[in-house]
Amino acid sequence: MVTSKYFITVTTVVLGGSAQFYSYGVVNPAQVVITDWINQTYIERYKTPLSLTVSNVIWSFVVSSIAIGAILGASFTRSPEILIFGRFIYGINMGLSSGLVPMYLMEITPYRYRGPAGTLHQIAVAFSDWFSLLIGLPEVLGDANHWPLAFALPGVPAFALVCILPFCPESPKYTLGTKRDRERALKDVEVLIGKEQAPHMFESIVREVALDEGDGTFKELFTRPDLRIPLVVSILVMIAQQFTGCTAVFAFSTDMFLNAGLSPVLARFSTLAIGIVYFLFACTSPFLIHKVGRRSLSLFQLASCMLALTMLSLFTFLQTYEQVTLLTPYHSHKLLKVEWARYGTIFSLVFYMCVYGVGSPIPWIIASELFTQQFRATAVTVSVFVAWTFAFIVSTSYLPFQQLVGITLSYFPFIIGLAVFGIFIYILLPETRDRPMVEIITEVHHRTASISAGRPWDASRPPSRQEVQRLLDSMDPRSYSSYDNSVSAE
Repeated sequence: MVTSKYFITVTTVVLGGSAQFYSYGVVNPAQVVITDWINQTYIERYKTPLSLTVSNVIWSFVVSSIAIGAILGASFTRSPEILIFGRFIYGINMGLSSGLVPMYLMEITPYRYRGPAGTLHQIAVAFSDWFSLLIGLPEVLGDANHWPLAFALPGVPAFALVCILPFCPESPKYTLGTKRDRERALKDVEVLIGKEQAPHMFESIVREVALDEGDGTFKELFTRPDLRIPLVVSILVMIAQQFTGCTAVFAFSTDMFLNAGLSPVLARFSTLAIGIVYFLFACTSPFLIHKVGRRSLSLFQLASCMLALTMLSLFTFLQTYEQVTLLTPYHSHKLLKVEWARYGTIFSLVFYMCVYGVGSPIPWIIASELFTQQFRATAVTVSVFVAWTFAFIVSTSYLPFQQLVGITLSYFPFIIGLAVFGIFIYILLPETRDRPMVEIITEVHHRTASISAGRPWDASRPPSRQEVQRLLDSMDPRSYSSYDNSVSAE
């Protein structure tokens, strides 16, 4: 049974680490106020206003550079460049948090609770998203005078993290495996789960550390054949997550509502509403991941997001164009724009948030389940790097791309990407729920072998015993032995 110290540690890490993603969404409702401030600054500086294209590019960099540092200084010095630089610095912290927080939570948690613990990070991210939308409203702290305070708010839990975390226990796996302090590691386990349960968890950690052959390097990760396929799968699920359009929707949903014909006030509150919807459905993800499984839920999320974006594109087309000429063999018909299409746009965004929320934690836990402790940190680092790289590309390029091709066509890259990556994930991604590492790895190799042999239809067929044994003989046993032994110990 976990102790009160465990709950304090988890709460501190989640609020001080995961909740920093607040900074990503706070720019959304305050977009008009901040862009006006940037434009006014450039008028004072260069005696001319910014063009729409330049304004969109600058705003895209403000969104994508992600952070909080120097926000107050930017306000006083009237320098949008410092605003961008400050968010870039804080973005480094967010990148570290997105990998370290789930890993730390899973390493201090008993094995049977690691699944729910791994999803706490994403639930906290969902909470911080909608809370940032609330605080960023001009009616709260998002007006022209107070938006720097809205940007600086995450500094409070971050300060609490810095003050409290040094008094929380270190990861027992790190203490034993890296620092070689057996006594300290056992004491940390006792603090986390109590003295009665400590020997059982500590024994499993000792077994896992004994089987690990040091920390896995990036060179090994990219060159060992038995690790190549799991790495590809880990990267694919992260890229597919970005092709759901989540970065664009979270950062520019207010702009999407404005394009749908809503008033600025109604657009801001609609953005807040869909943020709450996202958080509520994200809270169901631990239960659904355990009951439905990672693979099925991931495929459901990708297919549903593709449907939502298709509907969003269609309703935006109907709402945007004043008239459409429909040609037939004998006549041409002019169709007036559909006034009710704005409600279809709103429904599409709400539906999107529902289906995205239920599967949002999955990519962040797949890498941890496809690799042993030796390569887990390295693999998570690579997958997180890929996720944030694509998030930067999407958030930087979406508004300029939208201006270039129009609102309707701006969703097409996401729709096409979801279709392509959905097929690859259907073929390559195995179910990892409640399965030992040896089964997961052999199924991944079976799926890959089926594709290489030109038989993709065999990929979803469970391998026979003979095929499993043949795959095991061709694989490096280091890729799964430590995981299986650690699980059997628990």
